[in-house]
Amino acid sequence: MGGALVPLAAADNRVTTAIIVSVAIVAFFGFLVVTALGGPRTRKGEVPSGFRPGPSDADLERKVLDRWVAYGTIATVFMAVFLPVYWLREPTRLTLKENQFLKESIVRGNLTFAAVGTDPLRSLGCAECHGDAGAGGQRQFTIIDHKTGKPAQVTYAEPPLRLAVTRYLAAGRTMPEIQTLIRDAIERGRPGTPMPTWGLSFGGPLNSQAIDDLMNYIFSFQVGAAPLSGSLDGSALFSQNCAICHGADASGSVGPNLTVEFQRNSEQQIHDIIKKGRLNYDRPSMPAWAHLGEDAIKALVEFIKSIQVTEASGG
Repeated sequence: MGGALVPLAAADNRVTTAIIVSVAIVAFFGFLVVTALGGPRTRKGEVPSGFRPGPSDADLERKVLDRWVAYGTIATVFMAVFLPVYWLREPTRLTLKENQFLKESIVRGNLTFAAVGTDPLRSLGCAECHGDAGAGGQRQFTIIDHKTGKPAQVTYAEPPLRLAVTRYLAAGRTMPEIQTLIRDAIERGRPGTPMPTWGLSFGGPLNSQAIDDLMNYIFSFQVGAAPLSGSLDGSALFSQNCAICHGADASGSVGPNLTVEFQRNSEQQIHDIIKKGRLNYDRPSMPAWAHLGEDAIKALVEFIKSIQVTEASGG
């Protein structure tokens, strides 16, 4: 997320800049006052400077010329010193400002993410579904049961946002792609799930700055996850990670019926879907599970293969 945050140094910069600007403004207005008053007053009867004889050729070639050369030399030395110092310090100043802006954005994003009532003007209640610091959660949700065709209450698993970067990096996504996935999910929502639309462009209440703040907060609490390895029980893995969407018997719920999955996809395709996920815009999406490790994915594929039926009973 960047280097160390140094808000005090940034505050010092603001004070220094304010002093310089204030002095410049005072000097400018002083110049205007002197100019308006006509410069230093001349004594009565004194010839105005504009009517006095100019310097002689000797003075122009020596005294006046030398004076302006001296002025030019001083200005050149000043710029020769000032510009390198300014150039050398500019990256540090920019970094301090970026860190300051990022810290302020994360604070705003935290308030937006917090439970409703934390901040009456900002909090949207993201934590009520996704858990504190993106730990994940569950909530009741109404779907159309694919077996009966009637509305049914199911327990919907809200994804742990703190694993968003880990799971998609493991699936081969780049950081810009992950940022786009998260932004799209926030702005557009997820049809067929409890995730509503939040982006102003899609009818939600949040403008682009608020979306940026929310994303910066989400990226601030990311954690890693060690992949599983060794001899793994595919049935146990399914119960722990997949059953909440696909049903305890894999016959489908929020997710599709997996007992006929090999009639729709090959073994390699199923492996890739589990590893990389599947992004849907008209129904719940399948998250990537690459962070579980290759051994876990193979165990899940073998388990799904073992529960296949020849006909889709009610599926």
